Amino acid sequence: MAVPPSQKRVLVAPLDWGLGHATRCIPIINELQKQGAEVCVASSGDALQLLKYEFPGMVFFELTSYEVHYSRTLPFMVSMFFQLPKFIRAVRKEKKEIKKITTDNKIDVIISDNRFGCCVRGITSVFITHQVNILMPLWLKWAAPLINYFNHRQIRKFDQCWVPDEDKHCITGKLTENHPLTLTFIGMLSRLEKRKLTGKYDLLVLLSGPEPQRTMMEEVIVRQLATWKQKVLVVRGLVGGNHSDLSVQKNVMVKNYLNASDLNTAMEESGLIICRSGYSTIMDLIKLNKNAIFIPTSGQTEQEYLAHVLSEKKMAFCITLDQFNLHEAVKRSSDFLGLSTPLHNDQLLPAAIKKILL
Repeated sequence: MAVPPSQKRVLVAPLDWGLGHATRCIPIINELQKQGAEVCVASSGDALQLLKYEFPGMVFFELTSYEVHYSRTLPFMVSMFFQLPKFIRAVRKEKKEIKKITTDNKIDVIISDNRFGCCVRGITSVFITHQVNILMPLWLKWAAPLINYFNHRQIRKFDQCWVPDEDKHCITGKLTENHPLTLTFIGMLSRLEKRKLTGKYDLLVLLSGPEPQRTMMEEVIVRQLATWKQKVLVVRGLVGGNHSDLSVQKNVMVKNYLNASDLNTAMEESGLIICRSGYSTIMDLIKLNKNAIFIPTSGQTEQEYLAHVLSEKKMAFCITLDQFNLHEAVKRSSDFLGLSTPLHNDQLLPAAIKKILL
């Protein structure tokens, strides 16, 4: 069927670094469709598979995967440094793939969530990030100016930079302060909706992130659940493929993956949620006003910073994986208020999308 002349074709391209980049693109895709755009998706790995589940009738393209891999032993930044040549090759290949996709499919707008190679000269290109400033660990703080110079330089290749927050820096704080870029704040993004559901689980465990960190978190928590007597739901964050079963007791239910609707229900039916402090997860928790225990990924400074800030505000208890004790963490979490924010402007995203579709 021919596309009306006024209808823009938009390519949404989230990074395959965990599932958060893909999940926060869901409300963006929904709003694009609401405003009459024809949307297609380009991604890789589990991020691509997740969006295929959420939008089964959409056109999809597979991009080169960044194939990020965390180490069980090396510090996060050291591991990322060793993988830098691989990332650079992926971005170069991604540029060629995007150029072909946009040419063959007459794409009018590209919205890239943290994929640096997804911009094409002559096509309106938007870069989404909540980490305009990359925070470095103390032992690498001297390198921060150089790292962020190159980060900002890459972002400038796009026509716009969108930040999923509000301009009062409700959550992102240092991640989006004091930089030379022009930002468009599009509000906090969540695919979930707050409803009034009764409690079903005392505890919900959300596992996520690149391997082997996801498995390490799973091993620690599942081992400690052996002495937990209340009702628990564990969502493993595994999309597609064949996965080994977990051996758990009768009071623990395990799901490899839940779609947006089922996850929405599970989160609202749970009294307390244990999860990583990834920004997309934080936005979901704020949308639902839930109580959480954060276990930031070791060495991932952005997650550590966000968990620390929310803990300082008495919004959520946080603890490292190597110090995690289930019974003690649940007990200490009762002193925290839960995730909420007075800022909520749901017109920021529609306004930003309307502007790029003109």
